[in-house]
Amino acid sequence: MSADMSFVVLPDSDAGRAALACVPAPGPERITHASGRPWLVGHWPADAVTVGAAGRTRLVVAGFCPVTPTELHAEAARLTDVAGLDDLARKLRGSAHLIASVGGRVRVQGGIAGVRSVYRARLAGVTVAADRPDTLAGMTGSHVDERLLALRLLRPCVPHPLRERALWRGVDAVAPGSYLVIEPDGTASAARWWRPPEPVQPLQQGALAVREALTDAVRARVRATDGVVSTDLSGGMDSGTLAQLAATPDRRLVTVRHPQLDTGGDDALWARRIAGRLPHAEHLLLAYGQAPTMYAELDRGTGVLPAEPAHWIRASARFVHSARRVAAEGSRLHFCGYGGDELFSPSVSYLHTLARSRPLTAVRHIRGRRALKRWPLAATWRAVTDRKDFPAWLTHSAARLTSAPPRPFRPQLGWTPELRMPPWVTADAAYTTCELLTDASYEPLAPDRGTHRTLEAIRQAGAGIAYATRLMAAHGVRLAAPYLDDQVIEAALAVRPHERGTPHRYKPLLAEAMRGLIPDDLLGRATKGHYSEDVMDGFRRHRPTLLALFDGSELARLGLVDDAAVRAELRATHPTVAPLLALEPTLACEVWLRTLAAARSEPAGAGRKGTP
Repeated sequence: MSADMSFVVLPDSDAGRAALACVPAPGPERITHASGRPWLVGHWPADAVTVGAAGRTRLVVAGFCPVTPTELHAEAARLTDVAGLDDLARKLRGSAHLIASVGGRVRVQGGIAGVRSVYRARLAGVTVAADRPDTLAGMTGSHVDERLLALRLLRPCVPHPLRERALWRGVDAVAPGSYLVIEPDGTASAARWWRPPEPVQPLQQGALAVREALTDAVRARVRATDGVVSTDLSGGMDSGTLAQLAATPDRRLVTVRHPQLDTGGDDALWARRIAGRLPHAEHLLLAYGQAPTMYAELDRGTGVLPAEPAHWIRASARFVHSARRVAAEGSRLHFCGYGGDELFSPSVSYLHTLARSRPLTAVRHIRGRRALKRWPLAATWRAVTDRKDFPAWLTHSAARLTSAPPRPFRPQLGWTPELRMPPWVTADAAYTTCELLTDASYEPLAPDRGTHRTLEAIRQAGAGIAYATRLMAAHGVRLAAPYLDDQVIEAALAVRPHERGTPHRYKPLLAEAMRGLIPDDLLGRATKGHYSEDVMDGFRRHRPTLLALFDGSELARLGLVDDAAVRAELRATHPTVAPLLALEPTLACEVWLRTLAAARSEPAGAGRKGTP
């Protein structure tokens, strides 16, 4: 049975009722406004939605959140306007959408990381919302915006605020941390309900809050799940922490690990150590030769269309294989450690702010980073003293899009990493991207570079988990990424950045938060495994398939890339993994377009779940 969910939110009006008639295959599940008009339509597991009602107010929590109907009823009874939901939004634990209908006005919001997202479009003269952009695109007949797709070819990432733009014309994303209000007449507006906390807490105090939030995020999910629970166990600190928090004597726990080809790494050693401390768990080692390798099955696709091209597309077949295996073990809940790096290994851009707020501390940290990263002194000085604001930085980046790749060992202390377009993009695609980046009205996610970069990384991780959630749900398994829960993010970001990201310790905030719950040797681990050998091996195995993708590619048809140049890059000999990672955005966009085309060629309601 699928654990997938998808929904559309309608305004409380006769026009909203009329808009429902335009929704193809709206789904069997429905919740009404107090007026009796349709409000939420779609499909979802019965235990994934909690409803509370009082008078003309209705509240819905969709996703995982340990809130009861009685508690929601009490919240509904006190509400007089949708603006009064901010306090509830900050209190809710887990990962869920919060949707309200209060006196004819509707409020819809997701989470901070974007794992739960909200999109909007105009349909039959009114604004409707949904949790997926492709749902709205299918309802409105929208087409892909080639300008925004060209932007997705950027490496290493698409910067805020452009990354939050939906890829379909006429479909708009509501930024994470904001909510959408739909009025009875069908007009709509967005407002921000969350801002990052002031990062003023010392490490020890902040660790207590992270400990409480993360422990609750894992154990509340375990308590709410009947039957088997599974979790990744790579051997790293992030997955190892979750595995030990999820282990209880009265619950069958299955850990899953993909072996690595890197013989010099110590992930396998640490995974065995952790497994040995979980006497009630079963350990599933997925044999390398019997599982899909990196880049496998990209010509077939997964049948699930992500909201945006997924840069980890090279591992999608491996992920689907894991989903099948844990489902076969009976798992209905699977934990992953995504978000741990983004939260507990913050961007080195914090040094730029630290140099202005705590100069002496900054000197010590910069010395440590230079020793670890081999940064040249002159380049480090230029990076630290750079004074560009956010719009000026993006304009500066736009002027350098087609320059040579940044030199290695160069400190990246800017508002974004150094952005480049790959050499195989067309001149029109590069020009379009340059135009989009140059806008003086763009505002950062936070006043300082370090917090901005951390929030941007969290949102990028959230988008990846949103896609992975749908892949896992197709096999009846709910995916949980506790590090991306609102409460965990809030607790971690409240800690002073230079204590959260010191060069002298590995993930010190997570280590202190889990001390006493997790063995000290794991918390003191200073190494991290890599999958470079797996990437190189998968590329060699599947090079013919990749070449075929760019023999008449969808991207070339849209005038965005030169297929011959892409194929030349694919045929080249690559001594390191870096050139292959530069191909990731292009591969992701091509696979995304092919998945979209396949979905549109199928009869309505057939085959692929969750596509227009």
